[in-house]
Formats: sequence, C-alpha cells, structure tokens
Amino acid sequence: MCTEPLQLIPRERWGELKTFAQSYWPRSITILPHLETEERLLKEGIEHGFKVYCPNGNVKHGIVALKVKNNLYEVKILCLHDDTSELEKSLRTTALIDWSKMMKILFAPKNVVDCVKKIINKKNLKIDRCTKARIYLLDKASPLFDVSLAPDLTFELLSLDYVDITNTTWPHKFPGSELYFELLIKAKLGYGLFKAGELVAWSFIKEMGALGHLYTLENHRRKGYGELVLKLISNVLLKEKKYVYAYCMEENTKANNLLEKLGFSNVLNVEWLKLVPC
Repeated sequence: MCTEPLQLIPRERWGELKTFAQSYWPRSITILPHLETEERLLKEGIEHGFKVYCPNGNVKHGIVALKVKNNLYEVKILCLHDDTSELEKSLRTTALIDWSKMMKILFAPKNVVDCVKKIINKKNLKIDRCTKARIYLLDKASPLFDVSLAPDLTFELLSLDYVDITNTTWPHKFPGSELYFELLIKAKLGYGLFKAGELVAWSFIKEMGALGHLYTLENHRRKGYGELVLKLISNVLLKEKKYVYAYCMEENTKANNLLEKLGFSNVLNVEWLKLVPC
C-alpha cells in the first residue's frame, strides 16, 4: 500500500486537471496555460522533468508541480479553492520534496503562501526572499494588434544561433541556464525582431505559457521595439487561440504600465518565495 500523499498525475489525466482548472478561471491561470504548453513541448519531443502531483491523487485537493534543477527545487503549488487543509497535510508528510534543500515556490497565490508559512517552521526553513508579482491577462477575444513593420524590420522565430545572446543578457542567468533558452528555442517559443538582419529585440513564450524575457539591446532602446515585439508575439498567441498573459513584478512600473496600455488586465496577484534552511 502506497503511503506517499502526493500522487503523480500521469499525462493521460492532464485533461481531467485542465477541465477542473477551467471551472476556476482566471484563478487557475498559473496552471492551465502551463499544462497546455507542457503538452506542446512533449509533442515536440522535449522532456525536461516537469511532473504534476495531487494530494491522494485528487485534483480537487490541490496541485503540486515539481521540477528539480541540480540542487534547487522549483515547486509550483496551487489550490483553486480556499480550503488548503488536505494540501497542507500532504506537504507536511510528503517524501517527494527534500525540505533540506534551497527551493523556490513559484508564483503562489495568497492561500498557498499562508499554507507554506504554516509548514516551513517545522521543516526548519525560512523565507529568504519574497517577490510580489501581478499576473496580466489579455482577453482571448481581443482583436489582433494593428502593427506594420518598416521595410528593414522582420519578426521571426529565433534559431539556436541566438541562445548565447538571450542567455548572457538575462539578469537572472545561472550556470546551465543556456539550456533553458535552448529548450524554448527548440520548441519554437522564442521570437526576435530583426533590423536589416540583425537581432535587436526578442521575447519568449515561457514553459508555463506566459510571455517573458522581453529584451531590447541597449543601443536600440527608446525606439518602441519592446512594445512592438510584445504586440507581435501576442498576435501569435491570439491567432492560435492561446492564453496571452504575463507575470510582472510589482516594482516594475514601466512594464506594468505597458501591459495596461496594451489592454492587459491584472487578474491575480501572486508571490515568488525563496526558501532556505534556517
């Protein structure tokens, strides 16, 4: 008899997860597009260790998505209703998570943050850093952005030739992070704006389905390229009838204002927690 409370949800049951999540939209925005993007990666033959678990295998009791990178745990925890009692019980007793390791709790809504705070003292952990973020969503029924490119500009999928520049300019790069950008580019989730054949700005659809890594090279800034790329990559997702959303740190006023200017709505506030041993 299995006593592990967090039970793996095989890919064959992800449809059940998505159906349940849809009934809690947009509260489920942190998991529903993520599952759809992971399915896309799998269709491309890309497997990167993403696994989904539920307390006692019951999707109604919560969702725990786990990915281990070297000695770092990345954990996404979600409970779509306010009662986190079953989720808390499972997190307290699971052997799947090594609580002695440094870990990141990704984009947790308030009920999950409260749940985690109840657990960490007994696990000899503390919150080393807490970053507040907003989730912005563009309505799927929104019209395509009306954009036209100057004759010397093109918007194209990135090739593997651009792994190095996208990684080295990323402020959060870490040893091995170039493999992350390689994964996204192989999955056809990276787009670049080129001026006379030279890459000047880019953005990605991240593995959780969110827009991210919007960047303009320094000598090409203040020309509207960032906004242009955001409109163009949003159009890609709108045409595919996909969710168009982005995480934005609260203190990033410029990015928040840009998303609101383009018609995105702030639908959920979340926190990013870094936990370390006491």
